Amino acid sequence: MGPTGAGKSSFVAKATGINEGVGHSLTSHTSEIKATRCMIGGSEVVLVDTPGFDDTKKSDLQILQMISDWLNKSYKKGTLLSGILYFHRISDNRMAGTPLKNLRVFQKLCGTKAMSQVVLVTTMWDEVDEAVGNERLEELKDNYWKLMIAQGSTTYDYRNTLESSKQLLSQLVERKRREVRLQKEIADKHLELRETDAGRELYSRLDQIAEKRAEILARITAQKNLAGDQKTADDLRKQYDSLKAELDETLQQMQALKLTSMKRATAYIRKTFKVGYHLFLFLRPFIFG
Repeated sequence: MGPTGAGKSSFVAKATGINEGVGHSLTSHTSEIKATRCMIGGSEVVLVDTPGFDDTKKSDLQILQMISDWLNKSYKKGTLLSGILYFHRISDNRMAGTPLKNLRVFQKLCGTKAMSQVVLVTTMWDEVDEAVGNERLEELKDNYWKLMIAQGSTTYDYRNTLESSKQLLSQLVERKRREVRLQKEIADKHLELRETDAGRELYSRLDQIAEKRAEILARITAQKNLAGDQKTADDLRKQYDSLKAELDETLQQMQALKLTSMKRATAYIRKTFKVGYHLFLFLRPFIFG
């Protein structure tokens, strides 16, 4: 997993020798979840490539739903994960905005108990000076990844070679497999996606995005009214229309994730008191009347 352009598909292609086309721009290459098999030593490994939450073809809600559906189906079949690779471009000079918010959704999806399965993989080392890359890596470890590392996550510098990909995967094949939080929330607790920790984190993130876009729209409206010539007014109108469309899409995603007061109460009781699904159905009339 990881942002668009972080090197997920490139890693899979390098490790498996199967190149189905690798993106080299900010436009998303992977728009569906893809599973590819390869051999690591004497073990068969299945690599599952997912779109990033900043996908250019699908909304964040669609991406989370796709990941949730795949995890739920695989969990019901008894398939657990040996490792979860989260890719990050070391060429990015800062961790802020969308990448940071995506990381928070990822953390909620995995849950604390699965953090030991996570490997934080840095890519694009050939695009930065080694000293600069090491400095950025230390900042990531000391700040943004500090809690995850404390909970058992490890880091790996991927050097875009077959040897580097095999070395990483060989570390994972012997690990004990386990589930992630989102699998247990949906399959075991029968929560809806919007009731899960990842769903609520995504809602919070979308709420912040909507607020910022609304503020920008207000400023554009004020500038448009004060525009002294037609060209400036037309340019501002185009900006307004584009941003308005983005805001409308964001609000639609938020509406799909919004919990009613009953849903919030239900999720809280089942999560807090660890009440099983069927037991909760039995107790619900006594709780809510």
